Amino acid sequence: MLQHWKAITIKFILISLTFSLLTACGFHLRGVQDVSAEKSRVTLIANNASNNLLQSLRQNMKFNGIIETQDAPYQLHILDHRYKRRTVTLNSDSDVDEYELSVEVTYLIADSEGKPLSSDIRLQRERSYTYDKDAATASSEQESQLKRELYESVAQSILRRYLANK
Repeated sequence: MLQHWKAITIKFILISLTFSLLTACGFHLRGVQDVSAEKSRVTLIANNASNNLLQSLRQNMKFNGIIETQDAPYQLHILDHRYKRRTVTLNSDSDVDEYELSVEVTYLIADSEGKPLSSDIRLQRERSYTYDKDAATASSEQESQLKRELYESVAQSILRRYLANK
């Protein structure tokens, strides 16, 4: 029993030491941004944005400690949003062999009164994947995963640009 407690204590000390070294070298999780107190609150105005985009954006805001509120000093206006899926290649039987997914978002950053602090900013992300009709369920799941990754990438880019805006 005593050896069991010694092993647990040693593991705890090693884990604590590892985390101490990681934080001392400046390590932080990917996607975490430095947020000033002034930019820690934002009003999100989304005209025709999809739920996928808004969900990714809100999740990234929460992850970075940015609060969505109506009386914030800055506004993020999502002006336009488009999601497309198109056929890229066909096989010899004229069946779809590859699809391309694309997300295009136009937005701007404004002050609390709605006065634009930036011109319209356009972001576009694309990903393609191979479609296998014999494994349609797996291909569908792959498409869903790529779609989530596209929206995540767009949301991170929007927040990086918002935080970098003077």
